[in-house]
Amino acid sequence: MDAADGVPVRRRGPARRSGGRATIADVARRAGVSKATVSRSLNAPDSVHPETRDHVLAVVDELGFAPNLNARSLTTGRTLVVGVVLSDIQVPFFTSVGRAIQNVAHEGGYLTLLGNSDERPEVEDELVRAFAARMVDGLIVTPAAGDNAALRQVARSVPVVTLDRIVQGVPGARIVSDNHAGALNASRHLLGLGHRKIAYLSSPLNKSSAVERYRGYRDALEEAGIAFDPRLLRAGTYDVDTVARETTALLTEHRPTAVLTSEASVTMGALRAAQALGLRVPEDLSVLGFDALELTTPELTVVLQDTERLGAEAMRRLMRRIDARAGGLDGGDGVDVVRVPTRLIVRDSCAPPPPVAAL
Repeated sequence: MDAADGVPVRRRGPARRSGGRATIADVARRAGVSKATVSRSLNAPDSVHPETRDHVLAVVDELGFAPNLNARSLTTGRTLVVGVVLSDIQVPFFTSVGRAIQNVAHEGGYLTLLGNSDERPEVEDELVRAFAARMVDGLIVTPAAGDNAALRQVARSVPVVTLDRIVQGVPGARIVSDNHAGALNASRHLLGLGHRKIAYLSSPLNKSSAVERYRGYRDALEEAGIAFDPRLLRAGTYDVDTVARETTALLTEHRPTAVLTSEASVTMGALRAAQALGLRVPEDLSVLGFDALELTTPELTVVLQDTERLGAEAMRRLMRRIDARAGGLDGGDGVDVVRVPTRLIVRDSCAPPPPVAAL
């Protein structure tokens, strides 16, 4: 009898043909069941008698059968594959976010295709278009720029979630850290220690995350009644060597007592500059930045982003939008913003400013 009736008949069919890829018919013959039972064993295992299912899966493994995803997508309208375009997979923040995305995708039965844009909009465009051409069910993208024509175009037909940065004109969920609150609280911490001359070192101010952090810094100064000094702002690069050079000039010419940085790479450049000038952290200069750096002395006070929640929330929202669009619901095309809280982790890199005589 077949799986639908309970325990399968153990009849041995002919081995699969010599050479070539095993088919679902090969599995059905070898297992002594119907092709429908093989399909249910793979795609809806709870609907099949456990003994039958285990027997079918053993044959699947024996024959090395792999379902034809292209054929399945023509039948179901889904590939169960999502594209993920991250800005720089070498950066620990994006590595951690990517892992969280993949974990939730796996739990939901999706495979992920990963692309690295290297913060280059033209590469991002190529990846977005290539993934869409391969019929992914949805896309998660950390935009490399504030405007992306390819992403706007693809989002008309493919569910999209933007992560870490907001792009206007693109429908879909937007999953970001609460960057403004993170920078506001970090600046308040430095102000609470007595600092009044706080420099801000930022990555390029053409992305929503960088702009929101800068605004948090400015709002904290205004809240404390301190006029913003444009000479204490440096913005425009992720490159550690360039940041180090610009920070060296800043520390030499204007001598702030503290620096707030927007990215881990920017923090590295600031620390390198302080070391080159013989400045002690935190005795001569307090340093506070977004995202953790490993193996630093002293241990850094940081604004920590919840990378696991960011990645998991992005994938969950994408799956909801895929389901909504498949069901013809409006939830697949609207816009919603999720702001994930940050945490200020106080360690050893910040202290009250040195006496004026020491500056």
